[in-house]
Amino acid sequence: MNRDYTKTKFSFHSFRNIKKGLGEFDAVVECNELAIREFTSNLSKTPDKETYIQALAEKHSVRVDTVSLKLFESRIRQFYIMSVMQKAEQFFDEFKKEYKDYNPIWVDKKDGETDLDNLLINTFSSLKNGIKEIKEEVYFGYEYYRFVRNRFAHFEEKDNKKLKSYLQKVKNYQVFYNNTFHSNSKPNEYKEIDFNDFLLITNIIKNIGYTLCEKCKPDNQILAEIISKKEITTKTNKKINSVKSLSKLKNNSERYSNAIENLLNSHFGRINENDRNEIIMNLNRILA
Repeated sequence: MNRDYTKTKFSFHSFRNIKKGLGEFDAVVECNELAIREFTSNLSKTPDKETYIQALAEKHSVRVDTVSLKLFESRIRQFYIMSVMQKAEQFFDEFKKEYKDYNPIWVDKKDGETDLDNLLINTFSSLKNGIKEIKEEVYFGYEYYRFVRNRFAHFEEKDNKKLKSYLQKVKNYQVFYNNTFHSNSKPNEYKEIDFNDFLLITNIIKNIGYTLCEKCKPDNQILAEIISKKEITTKTNKKINSVKSLSKLKNNSERYSNAIENLLNSHFGRINENDRNEIIMNLNRILA
């Protein structure tokens, strides 16, 4: 998504929520990774691993009989993927509700249709168009980690063939992932999922959100209609219309314009001057 400051950077509330949620979860995962790596590093240096683990267990009052280090690390990283995918599905659900404020027509999921597929069909008229808009590298990357999540959550092996098939496909996209997300993240097979997979799927989800904000921005007339109905709650719990509360500034066009701009930015992301003026023109018409 172009981040040029001269352009409007519309963003859905649902996207701002997922960005905030992923940012908070990133910090937790990164701290957890430090703990894992410190533990495994210390463990690798001790001649008697079992005694070392038992000493830690006693120190922290945690009962541990035995542990497979390889399983220990992969299970935690798979849990990262599951948690991120849950946040993604919450984002899709919130986006759907928000998008319907701008476009009330939404076709429900059909059997076998995923949440992402349904979203792309409704926003870009077909799944084919949707994949083209968000890019197939992003779409199939998301699908691969969706299968990873399913495998981890349900302990079912029925999708193993699909899992392997998607892995081979997304491995071909590594250059794209590295160039687009400025990292060395790469998709790993299910049993080898690591911290880089977490970074990759997080970036994939945010990329989907950026694209939706860029490609699905409503017309300024619709933004004006939406903002004209927004209400704010006063300290006395009284609800008043956001735009009408600024009407006292109308005699000072500059102050009124700046106040409307702040209101728009708080609801819709960053709105540039041209779009702001067009929205104000539509607001004046609506509230006349």
